Amino acid sequence: MTTPQIVLPAARKELFLLAARALADEQAREPGDRLATLVTDLAEDVTWMRAFLGWAREQPALRGFARAATVELIGAGRVTNAEARQMVNEALTRADEPGRLLAYALGRFGRSLPKTIKEGVAKAVERLYDERALAVHDTEDAPMRFAEVIALTHPKPVGKQAEVFQYAAQRVKRPHPVPGSVTSLRARAELHAIAPDKRARQLDRLDIADAFAQAAMGRREVAAWLGGEMGDKAWAAVVRSMSLKERLAHLPAFDAAGMAAEIADWIVADLAEERSVARGRVLPVEIWNAYRRTPDTRWSWALEKALQNAVAQVPVLQGRTLVLVDRSTAMGEQADAAAIFAGALALGSPAVELVRFGPDVELITPGSTLLDTLERFGAQGDGQSVAPAVRRHVADHDRVIVLTHAAAAVEAAEAVTVPGHEHVITEVNDGWFTAIPVIELARTSAWPF
Repeated sequence: MTTPQIVLPAARKELFLLAARALADEQAREPGDRLATLVTDLAEDVTWMRAFLGWAREQPALRGFARAATVELIGAGRVTNAEARQMVNEALTRADEPGRLLAYALGRFGRSLPKTIKEGVAKAVERLYDERALAVHDTEDAPMRFAEVIALTHPKPVGKQAEVFQYAAQRVKRPHPVPGSVTSLRARAELHAIAPDKRARQLDRLDIADAFAQAAMGRREVAAWLGGEMGDKAWAAVVRSMSLKERLAHLPAFDAAGMAAEIADWIVADLAEERSVARGRVLPVEIWNAYRRTPDTRWSWALEKALQNAVAQVPVLQGRTLVLVDRSTAMGEQADAAAIFAGALALGSPAVELVRFGPDVELITPGSTLLDTLERFGAQGDGQSVAPAVRRHVADHDRVIVLTHAAAAVEAAEAVTVPGHEHVITEVNDGWFTAIPVIELARTSAWPF
């Protein structure tokens, strides 16, 4: 059955808008019936769909969304077998993803999976499953174990990969000796052979960080090995293998453990480095949350630098933008996060006007830094809603962004009925920096691919 041409533009727009909202809303990332319906409607629009999927895969927040859409497109039966195999292979870039895609496909089609999905997954498995992947990703809480994926898709192992595949199956059935070629798991088995009451002493070894790395043991695995408690020596052994996001989240734990000064100095230097912030893909709200959790500590200077460096990673908004920031008491801790978000937009884009409402309605002139801008928003208070702020400041703007709380969302949406783009945000997070311009592209059917 051919999809009427009049349906295609509307379906494209709605599917892209679903993806755009998922950039900032974790609940929207869960595939649902509407996703399946839209992909089916667009199944004959293969060129556009493949371009869309390519774009979605490049967004870290949308990888699960892209995998689900890939399965739905293949299930609609409008792509060739070769295209289907290639699409599946392209959708899988990490060793945990073959199992995630298969688990979704099994939920949709049962055991009657399209053969091309199995073949595409098999090709990806041949590329992704090695002994380190087995150590890191083949866990009991994974959507599918490596052995299940291998049994269902029949990949063709190359070289010592055959031993990896064999051991993946053996260890699911019963405890089994680790083969010599699976060096990461052998190294891990040796560490686990140490009596639990003697493991803490191992942290004094000069090579313990290398030993954990060889065993593919990160923060979670080391904590489990130690029985759940991470002291200063344990953190020192794994901190260099942690991502910048992980380190930001655990700064209070580093302090509680009494982390040594030389290790803390390395963390501070890395955190203050502009390239580290860019490489770690951390944005202002996440850094602000870390700053808020660790007030007046040895991390403060580096976090202030990171905040400023993160502004450069915020997408630039074209045109004139009005940002209305709710400073009412109902905002709670979100009030300062909203001010940081607004300040990052103002410092990173050429024409952003900041207005607070709550205690009063006041135009805020951005400071030279994000923290200076936050201070200018002043204390929280009640008295003025969003409506007078809109009436007083909305003229001549291309977009209006309201940062408020859930109970005020309807009032804000009703107040902001003006030409141009409107965004009412009630859960402030860094995802909205990307979502705002992408949502606007969806509304105008101007695709970024």
